[in-house]
Amino acid sequence: MTTLSIVRTAKPEDYAEVWRLLLLSYDENASFPIAADKADIFVTRALRPDLIQPWDTGPRGVIGVIGPVGALEACCLLFLGSYWYTNERHIEEFLVFVDPRCRSSGHGRALVRWMKEQSDATGLKLVTGIISNVRTEAKVAMYSRMLPKVGAFFMYGGKGSVLGSSAAALA
Repeated sequence: MTTLSIVRTAKPEDYAEVWRLLLLSYDENASFPIAADKADIFVTRALRPDLIQPWDTGPRGVIGVIGPVGALEACCLLFLGSYWYTNERHIEEFLVFVDPRCRSSGHGRALVRWMKEQSDATGLKLVTGIISNVRTEAKVAMYSRMLPKVGAFFMYGGKGSVLGSSAAALA
């Protein structure tokens, strides 16, 4: 049984469950080796912004979650970002993930709506996308219904890599 698709800001008490969902997402979508220490810095900074010193210019973010403390069903990581050619900041989505046991619950749509609400509330543009080899078309279809498409992602893994081989086979 899933909970209602209501997104709330993650609390420090959600740490273990956020990590559980991050690792599930990593197993399903990752393209690079995990750096748990680096990921933990981002998670901690998002869950405990009160610990960030005013002079600290490191990453700032927020984690939206669905479900009660101890039983999360979905999460979304948003951080402030900026492109190399501008000083204007934007909201950068690092992750939108719904626990496989809770798919078809409406949680994914709720997380996308929440991201749009964060954009509206801050006046910052939202930059989001999908890099995945699992259920990619379903994810793209959902995003296409909810957001304007402005590009596409491509990845080449180098000669001899699985990515390089599959790209060459498709060419």
